Amino acid sequence: MRRQIKKLALLAVLGLASVSCTKENVVNDTDIVVTAYTASYIVDGQQFYLNPRTDEEWSAFLDRMLALAEEGYTVQFWRAGVQASSSKEKLTYTTGNYEEAKEWCKQKKDEGYWVTITYDQLTGQYTCIAVR
Repeated sequence: MRRQIKKLALLAVLGLASVSCTKENVVNDTDIVVTAYTASYIVDGQQFYLNPRTDEEWSAFLDRMLALAEEGYTVQFWRAGVQASSSKEKLTYTTGNYEEAKEWCKQKKDEGYWVTITYDQLTGQYTCIAVR
């Protein structure tokens, strides 16, 4: 009986030794997820990023930009990958109509402009400036 216990103990020690000496196979399951933002925007000097993909998401984004302007913020936005050029082309559009301001900003964003929106609460006018 004592001899069997010694054999079992010896087998256990040898088993542990053989397992600890084997090379560890590491499987690299790490995936790197990169989010490519499609919109950058600045609200009163603080920059943010967003990734609207569909027309509905872009529409909601523009609604948010105009709402922030109505709250008194100066809002600037542009599509990702759009570089400001050294020869500044500047277009200004002023309207009191929300839908017209939204459509103009969408069009200029699609054309690659950086768009700035302000809203005058006294006159009810949106001032939209596009720079490229």
